[in-house]
Amino acid sequence: MQIHSEYTFNFDWETVVKGFWRKYPCKEFDFIKFNQVVDMMLNDNNTMSIKRIVYARKFMVWCLTLEEITFDIENRSMQMQTKLLKACKYYPNLSGDESIIYKAIDDQKTHYSKLLSNFHQTFVSKLISQFNSSFKKGIEVVEARCRELQNNQ
Repeated sequence: MQIHSEYTFNFDWETVVKGFWRKYPCKEFDFIKFNQVVDMMLNDNNTMSIKRIVYARKFMVWCLTLEEITFDIENRSMQMQTKLLKACKYYPNLSGDESIIYKAIDDQKTHYSKLLSNFHQTFVSKLISQFNSSFKKGIEVVEARCRELQNNQ
């Protein structure tokens, strides 16, 4: 099963990507306890690849993920794949993949797409409600960061 959502930001791609990068730390996602870039590489095709470790914890539930992010400046797109590396013993079958894309539509709008897939079926109903809430919160945080960036220019 897959869960997919889309949104259009009324900000240029560069501002949205800066907003995405400044998303953590924030009170809306207080369960994100740690995120750290562990690798960065400029590729031959003029893209930049970044790997980032993220540690999330809410009460007794925790997980460690790897985000693989690719920036394509020329085509004004950013893609991110998130993979679960390890989870707490309370959810031994926790699995799933997250893919997001930020792509410029024009000089003033950016398309955002998020897809969750390959997750364990027992989490479907809980995952759907959390996905929708997290998706909306993520948009709100990135938009707030975009407004802050515009106000500081």
